[in-house]
Parts: sequence; C-alpha cells; structure tokens
Amino acid sequence: MQQYYDHWRKLATEAGGRPVLVSTQEIDVSAGSKQYMFTVVRDIIDKSYHSIGTIVVDANIGVIENIVTDLEETTHGTTFILDDNRTVIYDSEKKYLSRSMTDNAELAQVTGNECSFRLEVNGEQQLVVYRKSEQTGWLIMITVPEQQLMQDALKTRKITITAAVGVTSFALIISLILIYALTRPLRSIVHLMKQVQTGKLDVVFPVKRRDEASLIGISFNRMMARIKQLIDDIYAAEKRKKEAELERLQHQINPHFIYNTLETIRMTAVLHNDQEVGDMVQLLGQQLRYSIHAGSEVVEIKHEWEHVKAYIELLNYRYGERFVLTLPNDPAADSIRVMKLLFQPIIENAVNHGFDENKPILHLTIIYAKEGADHIFIVTDDGVGMSAEELARLRRMLDQVQFQGADSGGIGLRNVHERLRLRSEGMGRERFVYK
Repeated sequence: MQQYYDHWRKLATEAGGRPVLVSTQEIDVSAGSKQYMFTVVRDIIDKSYHSIGTIVVDANIGVIENIVTDLEETTHGTTFILDDNRTVIYDSEKKYLSRSMTDNAELAQVTGNECSFRLEVNGEQQLVVYRKSEQTGWLIMITVPEQQLMQDALKTRKITITAAVGVTSFALIISLILIYALTRPLRSIVHLMKQVQTGKLDVVFPVKRRDEASLIGISFNRMMARIKQLIDDIYAAEKRKKEAELERLQHQINPHFIYNTLETIRMTAVLHNDQEVGDMVQLLGQQLRYSIHAGSEVVEIKHEWEHVKAYIELLNYRYGERFVLTLPNDPAADSIRVMKLLFQPIIENAVNHGFDENKPILHLTIIYAKEGADHIFIVTDDGVGMSAEELARLRRMLDQVQFQGADSGGIGLRNVHERLRLRSEGMGRERFVYK
C-alpha cells in the first residue's frame, strides 16, 4: 500500500490543498472477492500554509452506479466515466474498469468539452454523447442505440401509418358504396337503353325516390311512352294507307275491264248509227280512263273540273237534263293542284242522297275561296238535305279508323276523307269537313 500512499501524497501536494479524485482501483476483499473503489485525497494545510498531513477517502464505485442506473434504464445504453488520463473510472458493463483507453480509436472523436457523434458497434448504429466535468476533469460518455431512440418515433409512425391506412380504407369503402348507390340507377337506365336498342320497347324504369337519377328515369319512361305512341300512330297510319290503296286498286280492277268492254260497245253503236248511245259510252269510258290512269295522284284542278262535268253530262243523258253543275269562275284556281278523284265522289254522293223526285232540277255548286295559305272548296246542293242524326252518323262513320266494307255504304266519302287524312299527316295541308 506504500506505493499508493506515496502517489496519493504527491497528488495532494501538487493540488495545493484542493481535493484530488483518483481513478477506480480494483481492491481485493476477504474470501477472494474483489471490489472497485475510487479515492479522494487532499492535503491538510495549517494557518501558515504548511502541510501537516494528507486525508485519503476511499469510495465504493456503487455511489456512481446508483446514479447512473436510473439514466441507463431510460436510455437502454451504456455509460463510461474516464479521468484526465483516459483511464476508465466507471463502466456499466464492468469490462474496462481501471483500464487505460489512451489508444482507443473511438475516443479520438472526442474533442471539446461536450458533443456527440455516431458510432457503429457490432453492426448496430449507436449515438455517443459525452461531456467533460469542469470540477473533476472526468469525461462522461453515454452510448445509446439509435433503435432505442427511434423506438417511440417508429411506434408513433407505425400508429400514424396504420391510422392513415385505416381512415383511407374506410373513406374508400364509403366512397365505393356511395358511387355504387349513385350510379346504380344510371346503370339500370343504360341497361334499359341497351334493351331498347335490341327492339324491346316494353321497358319501364322503376322510380323509387325523388332524386336526380329518378328524374332521368321519369323522363326515360315518358320518352318510351311517346316512342311507342308514335310507332302505334305510324303503324295505324300505314295500315290505313295500305287499306285505302288496296281498296282503290280493287275498285280499279273492275272499271278497267268495263272500260275495254264499253269501248267495244261504243264502236258497235257507232257502226249501227246510234250516236246517243255512242256518246254515253264514250263519256263513261272517259270517266273510267281518268279514274284508272296511272301516274301522279295529284293533278291540276282543271282536270278535275273536266272529269266532274263529264260525269254530270253522263247523268243528264240518263235522267234528262235534271242536273246543273256550277263550277268556280276564278282563273287563279285553275292552277291549283289537288288529289285525283277528289270532287266526283262528293258530287255522286249529293246526287244519290240529295236528289228530290219532286223537283225538276238539282243544282250542284262548287265554291272556291282562299283564306291565307289555305284553299277552301265548298260543295253544296239544293236537294232534300239530311237530319242532324244522319249528319252525326255520317261524321262518326268518317272518323272510323277501319273501313267496314263496301256493303256498309259511304265508300266514296270515306275514301276521300281517308285519303285527305293520310295526306294531311304527311304534308299538313288538305283537310275535309262535311257539314
């Protein structure tokens, strides 16, 4: 122990009365156990500043260990305390106690009184924080694994990422649900439209609530109802048109045969010097020729006048000059184009139903007037007329969509009425009103 005393005495004398800390030393204790101690020495000086002795106090390293333990529990690192000579005073792992660390390469990074640097130990990044005490000159180094420092941050980041993913997933699911709920009616409408493209028109969009998609569905249902109505109207119009054309063709077959036969009869009458019969047959032939003549269904009105006059002349041959026809005396009307066989059926109807046996002459008059862009023709007679009930029945008959057949009567008027109606649907011009 003398060598320690001499060394301690020298340190205390050099300190001039100031306490000196001596590095940790390993001391053998009874029963072969060891103990680590550090020593505090101080020279005792009297009033005349002469040294009268030296005080030496050994302190157990456990004093430092108790202080450092709480710090290490928090940082999960290790602590080194070195004196001015780079000798280890304290080591948490007790591997380097009392050993000199002068040649340690890691301590070469220690510059200044306090700072920090990074260090890799066994492949693990460590953060080294050190500070030198101004009172003792000891260097305190704390080595903390970066993983421990980042543990809370990593945990927070993980929680944040998990929460963000959860919130994003929830928002995405809600968005998908909302998108599906909003687009489902639209997809239903698109599906119905595809069915309409294939020709299936009996489709209806079910309206369950009052929203934008339902408004579109209501408009779709209205459009489909309108389309079906238009198709039905077109079908009915085409059906009526074909029926009228078929009936007209059927009525032309017999007159065509009769026309050829009448020509034979007329030639026979001329050969036998029967001029009146020949004229009547010729007039009837002209009537038939005009009715069955192929070509345009629209003619100038002067051709209609000629046809009507020939018809009245033929009737006068039969009944003895009992019919007088008055036509419009307006040259401007001669250039008007009308449907063929428009007036003759009306004149024939007036003769058949309006002729009064008690009157010698039946006057038939066609009046023309113009109202704006419309051309008005009025056919009148001074015959027996008809009652209100008969007029109502005639109007109902004319409004029937389907013809009831030739045996029901009124073929001429209905034919004219139907032809005018079909033409008015296509051109919006002619119309027929029976008063």
